[in-house]
Amino acid sequence: MYTLGQKIKQTRLQQRMTQIDLAKHLCTPSMISQIESDRARPSYKILNGIADRLGVPLEHLLSNVDLNDDFVCTYKMAKAMVAAKAYSTAIPLLEQLLNSAQAQVAEVDILFELAECYIHVERQEEADSLLSDLLETAFLRQDERMIARVYKSLGQLEFVRKRYQLAAFHLHKANAEVEKMEERDSYLQASILAELGDAYAKSGQLAEALDYYRRSSSLFNKKDDLEEMGNLYLNLGVSYHKLNDLEKAAEYSERAIHIFQCLDNIVMTVKLQVNCAVLYGQTDREADAVAMLRKAIDNLLNLGRREEAGMATVELATLLLQQGELAAADESCDQARALLPELHLYQARVHRLYGRIAVQKGQREEAIRRLQKSADRLKHTDELGEWGDTMHELAELYKREGDLRTAVSIMQEIRGYTNEAMLKRGIAL
Repeated sequence: MYTLGQKIKQTRLQQRMTQIDLAKHLCTPSMISQIESDRARPSYKILNGIADRLGVPLEHLLSNVDLNDDFVCTYKMAKAMVAAKAYSTAIPLLEQLLNSAQAQVAEVDILFELAECYIHVERQEEADSLLSDLLETAFLRQDERMIARVYKSLGQLEFVRKRYQLAAFHLHKANAEVEKMEERDSYLQASILAELGDAYAKSGQLAEALDYYRRSSSLFNKKDDLEEMGNLYLNLGVSYHKLNDLEKAAEYSERAIHIFQCLDNIVMTVKLQVNCAVLYGQTDREADAVAMLRKAIDNLLNLGRREEAGMATVELATLLLQQGELAAADESCDQARALLPELHLYQARVHRLYGRIAVQKGQREEAIRRLQKSADRLKHTDELGEWGDTMHELAELYKREGDLRTAVSIMQEIRGYTNEAMLKRGIAL
């Protein structure tokens, strides 16, 4: 059994690298020396960089490492991985920690981190089992904060499963437990309320979503976490947009921009500029919207964010089509397709735009093919609302062509599948 430092040194020597080689552009050779002699513990970022430089998976450096001498350090490292969303890498560490549990770290804390990892790596049944055990322990201890945290995690699990009503049910229970606390954890409550807003927004209950976002916002206003505040303002902007209150939507989006600029979060700022441009495009500021979108796309590409650039290009294509610029809209669709991953949701939206362009050009067969392709992709990704809207467009196209039988058949398909999907989510129509 090796220490972490010994494992790094052994791997470095096998690669015939010096400490200077390993440290280059990563840290100082002195730091590498301290790490290899177990006098210093690397951060997750440095450890990940060491693994990359040595050309081995991070798990290679962490396997068969003696955890008994640095149990707490290992736990902190695993927590850092969870915070960095490196869930798959954190899982083996957390599982090893459970097998060698020590008093320095409570077992329930390790289980919480492990459950969060399971939620995000499609090991949902294991997450459910862990959280059920944790909830039982929390009730036995009459630990209100622990109960609230478990219910919050159960809500997150149901959100991943797209069972938004069940997510809201658990989150309401979490909030009720926070309300019972003698010393209320306002940060925990604010995050629970924000997630309730997300759950109601996904369920289409926008007025309720806005109420929970506002309540969460009022709590975060008392905190120093600007990033959370920025995300909340962004959610408020999106919700007002869906309610067609464009003035409020633009106001909250602009507030979020200022917050993220303060955080020097360039990528988020550009994405928010895209959101503002979309809103401007729905008012009388179409020229401003096009200019803002083109600039945002250039910035995203310069930052290496191809996916976000692709999504923004879809918004640009939508706006150009709205202005009747069919050739430019078609070109933007082509650019978006090249930028986006093949199975991305926005690819479905691109096909829908191609279909609308084909309708404008009088290309009936192409329009039908594109709209059907969009609907198939939306159905596969469980985007029920957009699928229904796209199928309705398809039905209207057949109706205008006089093919009423096919149009009625499509409308029946929409109704049947919607009822089936709602029943699966526990909603009876």
